[in-house]
Amino acid sequence: MADTPIYHAYAAVYDAIGQGRFSAQQAEWALGWLAARGARPARVLDLACGTGDAALVFAAAGCAVVGADRAAPMLEIARGKARDAGHDIAFLQCDIRELNIENEELRSSESTDQPTFQFSILHSQFDLATCFYDSVNYLVEDGDLARLFAGAAAALRPGGHLIFDINTAAEYATWDERDMVTYDGRDCMVYNRLSYERDTRLGTGEIAWFVREIERWWRGGETHTERAWGDAEVLAALDGAGLALIARLAPGGAPAVDDAPRVVYVARRS
Repeated sequence: MADTPIYHAYAAVYDAIGQGRFSAQQAEWALGWLAARGARPARVLDLACGTGDAALVFAAAGCAVVGADRAAPMLEIARGKARDAGHDIAFLQCDIRELNIENEELRSSESTDQPTFQFSILHSQFDLATCFYDSVNYLVEDGDLARLFAGAAAALRPGGHLIFDINTAAEYATWDERDMVTYDGRDCMVYNRLSYERDTRLGTGEIAWFVREIERWWRGGETHTERAWGDAEVLAALDGAGLALIARLAPGGAPAVDDAPRVVYVARRS
């Protein structure tokens, strides 16, 4: 992840224009996919939870949920949404590459405005861990996948599942110095200038937004960097963490084709 904060100034805009809907859809799909195979998770760890859309889906399904994200402004919004919905979700600010570090935040209700579950991420025996909406692509350094998967494996009980999606090189190949309008509304406009360096496999999204307050428009911007992880890299990191791949799918559940722009991985801890 870049040292420059991302999803800080953009957090309120991200939530207002509904960018978390994809994560909510993925959460609903994941629960259905698991239920069809006789698995109904009781405890869920939602990694890079953002403003809480997926976490809310899991909580509404009766799961005990912990959400983890690095961006405090995103978590602030997530906590408010959970409170308004009447769900007791524990939200933890942390780097998702460092889940194997004992964190006392979950042990004390003083860390949030709501009671938290009395277990930490480490060895907490989650039935399901998720990481949606390109979040794995934000890990751009060699070794980042191994760190993420090792922490997720430590959090899962034996037989627990890890479900995540990634953008592939096929998707980033379309990031050819093009502009994409993300949202165009009466009081808000968001666009993204996309570029991709094939040699480094790094994609850059220069996000800019304009928000109207009464009669004035305000501009903001953030630069996001993502990495195109290859299938072999993903599988090697899963194997190294003791996680066995059981499905490689397109969003929605169909088998993923070789040049799919996005792939959903389902893995299980042995």
